[in-house]
Amino acid sequence: MVFRFSTTPFYNTRQFYYGIERGAVESDIDIAVEHNHSPTKDQKLICGGLDATTMSMGKYVTSKLVSDTDVVPVDPLAVAAGLTYREGNGMFVRTDAAFEDPADLAGARVGIHDTTLAMTYHKAILEERYDLAPEDIEWVVDTHQGLGERMEAGDLDAVERINDWYWGYREGEQYRLLYDMGQEWHAHFGYYPLVHLIAVDGAIYDEHPDRIEAFVSALQRSRSYRTDNYEHILESFLDERTDEGESTGEWEGERSVAALKRVTDGVDAPFELGDQQRQNVADWMTYADRYGVFTTPPIPDERLFPQ
Repeated sequence: MVFRFSTTPFYNTRQFYYGIERGAVESDIDIAVEHNHSPTKDQKLICGGLDATTMSMGKYVTSKLVSDTDVVPVDPLAVAAGLTYREGNGMFVRTDAAFEDPADLAGARVGIHDTTLAMTYHKAILEERYDLAPEDIEWVVDTHQGLGERMEAGDLDAVERINDWYWGYREGEQYRLLYDMGQEWHAHFGYYPLVHLIAVDGAIYDEHPDRIEAFVSALQRSRSYRTDNYEHILESFLDERTDEGESTGEWEGERSVAALKRVTDGVDAPFELGDQQRQNVADWMTYADRYGVFTTPPIPDERLFPQ
């Protein structure tokens, strides 16, 4: 029986699953990898179309509020940590702007792409590190592309940028990094913020725990394969381009191994679910609850993780 797993096509995510994609790592189960954007991959899991997927921690926690019901028939279960940001998610302002410190954003229009995971992280950083109340900011939510257009048009005072957009802004002369989310979260909590969890169909975990154990083990070997074959994987991503020179991946601007490294170096995938990863979820939920993300109290550990 094929085990159906999905992740996004973004290179910083794909690098850790490349060994499984190409059949370069051994596994006790047959794993089929497909690429879907969020929220498609999340919807496919909770509607029974996948056995496992990478899932934003924010989406995972909020989906647990309604999962295993008539609304969402599948109960997702986190069995490992996925992506962790070390660098590559940051808040930017114009180079000539008068914002010298994140606390100066009081009263500003700040663009962000997500109302759960990312917004909670940024609000907590501004509150805890810079004593800036989240309600003192006008938060503007849009797509990544829309945020870039609005920032360029002068409709925003600051904007959150991730991945290749982050590095494009850092290397340009028009914008300046006000703070990096991963670095600030680490300075406050002592660990880097978790972005993805590995969520599986809870029924499979209950009925076939050996398949889930084999799956997580394959993920860990795929991570090791990435470490041992890093440049080869990045070169393979570049080779996926069409004859016209256009990328078949997600980032048109990444034309060299060095350019891909600047994006992919900023993340990690521990594929563990230890005390630190569980504490990360608990800390995030505390702030998400404070900022009104939930309509019900935070979820207890026995609902979130295997016991």
